[in-house]
Amino acid sequence: MEKITPKVDIAFKKIFGVEENKDLLIDLINATVAPEDQVVEVTILNPYNPKSFSNDKLSILDIKAVGQTGKRFNIEIQITDESDYDKRALYYWAKLYTEQLKVSQNYATLNKAIGIHILNFISITDSKKYHNVFHITEKESGLPYFTDLELHTIELSKFSKD
Repeated sequence: MEKITPKVDIAFKKIFGVEENKDLLIDLINATVAPEDQVVEVTILNPYNPKSFSNDKLSILDIKAVGQTGKRFNIEIQITDESDYDKRALYYWAKLYTEQLKVSQNYATLNKAIGIHILNFISITDSKKYHNVFHITEKESGLPYFTDLELHTIELSKFSKD
C-alpha cells in the first residue's frame, strides 16, 4: 500500500483546508509569518477566484482563508516545477488582494494579503535559504512602501534536518 503524502494537493487540502483541522492551518500560518501577522482564528474561504468576465482566467487556490483581523492568506503546495511559477504566485496574490474591495468601499478597507507557497522544487536559485519572504521595497534604500504585499516561498528541497 502506498503512503499518501501531504505534498499531494488533495491530501494537503484535506489536512489544512477543512474546518475539522483549522487548528493545523492556524499552526501552519503562524509557523510561517512574522509575529505581527499571527492569527488566533481563521475562516476558510471558497478557493475559487471569481471571474469578472467570461474570458478571464479561472484560478482555484489550494487554501484561501481570512484571519480575525481581516488579513487574507493563500496557501499553495506545488510538487512539480512549472515555468513562471513566480508569475503564478503573484497572480494569485493579486486576486486575493483585489477581491476584498466591493462597490463604493474605500481603499483603506483593504487588508494585507499573504501568499505562502510550499514548493517541492528549487525556484529561487540565488538563495540557499529554504524560506524566503518577499515584499516590494525601494530599489536603492530598501525602504518598504507597499506593506500589504507579502509572498513566502518554502522550498522543501533546500530544507535540512540539521
